[in-house]
Amino acid sequence: MTPRLLALPALGSALACYEGGDPAGPPLLLLPGNSLSAASTYGALWADPALAGFRLLALDWPGCGASPWVSPAQHGLYGLRGLRRVLRAAGAALPLAGALVVAHSLAGHLLLDVLADLPPLRGALLVGTPPLADAASLGAAFRPDPRAAGLFGAALTPAALADLLALLLHPAHHAAHAPALAAALRQSDPAFRTALSADIAAGHLVDEVAVLRDTRLPLALALGAADGLIDAAYFAGLPAAPARWGSALTLLAGAGHLPMLETPTAFGALLLAFAAATAPPPAGHEMSAIDISASATLA
Repeated sequence: MTPRLLALPALGSALACYEGGDPAGPPLLLLPGNSLSAASTYGALWADPALAGFRLLALDWPGCGASPWVSPAQHGLYGLRGLRRVLRAAGAALPLAGALVVAHSLAGHLLLDVLADLPPLRGALLVGTPPLADAASLGAAFRPDPRAAGLFGAALTPAALADLLALLLHPAHHAAHAPALAAALRQSDPAFRTALSADIAAGHLVDEVAVLRDTRLPLALALGAADGLIDAAYFAGLPAAPARWGSALTLLAGAGHLPMLETPTAFGALLLAFAAATAPPPAGHEMSAIDISASATLA
């Protein structure tokens, strides 16, 4: 994965952007989570021949991966409000009309938050993203594990980094993937995490449960079955979504918080099934009620 810089002049910033696959294919956008890079999260998927027919797109958030760190005066771009502005600007700059989006963890929250401001999408697969209604939802959706503090602290000491990796990865995949994730986390700007933490503490949240309830966009929710960060039981209490695909929550066996990295074959199969279900009808074909019920299972 080789990045180019995508300028966002209105924000005075730029993002690392990756492109691959078939330039004429349907767009597939891959968004990484907090302090991680697209390469460290989606490298296996990027190389999957089964996805070669898509126009592959991926981004690194400001201060993460290959994206440049912003000046202290621009640290607001690292908080929830700033990252929403970044995603809106990237959505306007990239060919996202009709795109399928895979959003991991933090990225899934941001996608729900700005969904109404993006070009019309084909569907969204949210991975490790429990839609939140308000600050009280945080305690219900996330497990109270002190190791998660590394996701919101400025300094990642060796001990804190080791604890965080043990939390994020299934033990069976730790040795294979911990080095690349550690490098991505160390490369990220510490101010990214502190700005994010400050916005969460200040209550700058969007009612994502309302978005889930009201959107007509096909949505799929997935989680590693051994995710130590998120409580899978939380999803059972979410409202039905008009076009939710599959079950209320798809659990991927043998994976922790990064199933696209830990179990890429199973995750790739899930993605391709979702892509097939959300494929636009052939030209001249009007979708019937039978077509719609076959392509999306209502929760």
